[in-house]
Amino acid sequence: MNELEHMVGKAQQAARGGFGGLSTGEKLAAALILNRPDWLEEMNYTIAEAIDRIGPEWLSLLPAAARTVAESTEVISKVAQGAKSEEVLARYTSEDKIDVGSELVTYGETPGYRDVSLTFDIWRLGAMTKHRICLRLSPTDGETVSQHILEVHRHAWKRGTPLDMKPGEIRPAWIA
Repeated sequence: MNELEHMVGKAQQAARGGFGGLSTGEKLAAALILNRPDWLEEMNYTIAEAIDRIGPEWLSLLPAAARTVAESTEVISKVAQGAKSEEVLARYTSEDKIDVGSELVTYGETPGYRDVSLTFDIWRLGAMTKHRICLRLSPTDGETVSQHILEVHRHAWKRGTPLDMKPGEIRPAWIA
């Protein structure tokens, strides 16, 4: 194990609440790597004193150690989030239909491609808790969905005004 791996391991141990077994230098390095001035204060060290105490070799490794810890923390978080999403989805069979309300949060695309991503806040009808999802539509589905939405709006405006029209709302120009 090299010094960088050693520092990363000790910082991860400290992040999990395990200061036990760490030397003073390892504790100081962990506090600097994890950007925890409160830990330095608890140990009665200033940032300058901590830097002086860990020495030039470990000081030169701090940026790389901090990046490594941050990247591994992000990966672990994404894996946990993905597992949680899979667990929620696994509760429903392919025959189950989940009725939800939604609000469009944002949308995006990759230039040159026809795929569309739509981010929604969704909630079970009658529930208060919102969940954020990102829905990616293939080119074929995007065309089908947009055509259906256009037809629904045209039909609603065909008789004059839609039943769910808000005061002051006018017929959109895109409904020809």
